[in-house]
Amino acid sequence: MSTTAYREPQGAAAAAAPLPEARGGGLLGHARELQEDTLAALHAIAEDSDGVMGFRIGRSPAVVVSSAATAREVLIDRAADFGRGQRQTRALTPLMGKGLLTSEGELHNRQRRLVVPHFSPRRIPKHADAIVEVAEGTVKRWGHGADVDLVAEMNTLTMDIVTKLLFSASTRENQSIARAITEAFEWEMHAITSAVALPIWVPTPRNIRARRNIGIFRGWIAGFIRQRQSATSADSPGALPADFLSDLMGAQYEDGGTMTDELLLDEVLTAWGAAQETSADAQAWTLYLLARHPEILERVRAEVDRVLGTRSVRYEDLPQLPYCLQVFKEAMRLYPPAAVIPRQAIRDTVIGGYAVPTGTMVFINAFSLHRRREVFPDPERFDPDRFTREAEKAQPKGAYLPFGTGSNVCPGSHLAMMEGHLLTVLLNQRIDIELLPQGSEVRPELLVNLRPSPGVRAWVSPR
Repeated sequence: MSTTAYREPQGAAAAAAPLPEARGGGLLGHARELQEDTLAALHAIAEDSDGVMGFRIGRSPAVVVSSAATAREVLIDRAADFGRGQRQTRALTPLMGKGLLTSEGELHNRQRRLVVPHFSPRRIPKHADAIVEVAEGTVKRWGHGADVDLVAEMNTLTMDIVTKLLFSASTRENQSIARAITEAFEWEMHAITSAVALPIWVPTPRNIRARRNIGIFRGWIAGFIRQRQSATSADSPGALPADFLSDLMGAQYEDGGTMTDELLLDEVLTAWGAAQETSADAQAWTLYLLARHPEILERVRAEVDRVLGTRSVRYEDLPQLPYCLQVFKEAMRLYPPAAVIPRQAIRDTVIGGYAVPTGTMVFINAFSLHRRREVFPDPERFDPDRFTREAEKAQPKGAYLPFGTGSNVCPGSHLAMMEGHLLTVLLNQRIDIELLPQGSEVRPELLVNLRPSPGVRAWVSPR
């Protein structure tokens, strides 16, 4: 984010009302609160608003957006008025390069036309069996019972799944990669929310660790690409694995060209990072919530037992397992993996009737949006019946944003939803989960995605 001081909005925005300002904050605005607990700070600001509330990070203006109507303004109706912003781009580019998560303008549009078709609803069913196979292997690894951290286990599981889907490979229990990713995400959140965010090339201890972790992760992904490129030169294309890497390597622009090696690495890395972390956190929250609500778990198992008995789930079974999907959706309502979507005003504009000047950092707060009482009564209650077909149709557009919306909606949302549905079915069919005392109470922590902190200790055993 630019540190340009506030200036009066111009043009049509000048006629709008000034932004309401959040209470509290000191010389550095709300920077300290954001550093201590980003999610709690943004939620506290949102709770005092009608969907728009201004505040400051240091000298820089910012705004929290937390209603369906105002989120739609930013992400769809006035999307051209907002970009990813200097601060977000500076935080994400060292890891993601110019992938879809960071690129803008014509490059983003060109890459999206190339990449998104490979994650369409028509193409993802073929990956269901691989997801189930990996998950079954994880359940067997737990044996007759194990004391585990569900957050770490879901990270390992989803890392195995995404590595299988992207590269037809195994992570081989690569804990150094998981650690590097988590620490890189911690650096990104610090870079987005701190009052003074130093570029990554400045040799602070934090930046030195971040560069090392980013190098580990990018080097690991690049190794898979080099291996595949060597296989391509040695074998016919038909011999290549039917995975997302093969799809992206063979994808062609309208003029017949293909991605450069650098863009291929950025897009593959973006797909891997987004799919792994998001799915892991969503599934950890789902298991945690079910363990705390035995009456809902009983309904899940009744549905699973009726449809499947003891056999493994297949993609074709999913339409007959709607309650399991409702559970997964409700878990993502309470704890959306992408809980905060940052943007920045690139011109004077308006949100909710309030003037927003150029340079203002905008936080679309899905965590707070999903707790609007007028849409979700008793919003802290875990209630999967909010997502019956009829109830879902009654929700206002934009009231539920687990994957964003508009032109920047997550390309892998259909894959993530299928994976979440399959895992909710399979894990609750195969295992019992008993929360241990140190895992019974957790808090949401925002590390780019929203994860249970400090973890979820549980005893897992065969059902």
